[in-house]
Amino acid sequence: MYNLPPTDHMPLPVMTVEEAHRVMQDHIDCLITLCPRKRQAKARLVEEARLIPAGATSVEVRS
Repeated sequence: MYNLPPTDHMPLPVMTVEEAHRVMQDHIDCLITLCPRKRQAKARLVEEARLIPAGATSVEVRS
């Protein structure tokens, strides 16, 4: 919103797909290994097939 870096990195109790997209944008500079909220957002988007992880095979994508 104001181009400030995120200060809260703790996971949310529930995350919608829309929130996950926003988190991935807001936490773009966070390392996925160090930011629980970004990790949760990525998992949510993968779960909904909105994000295909690098290295995923076509069989994994269709499952």
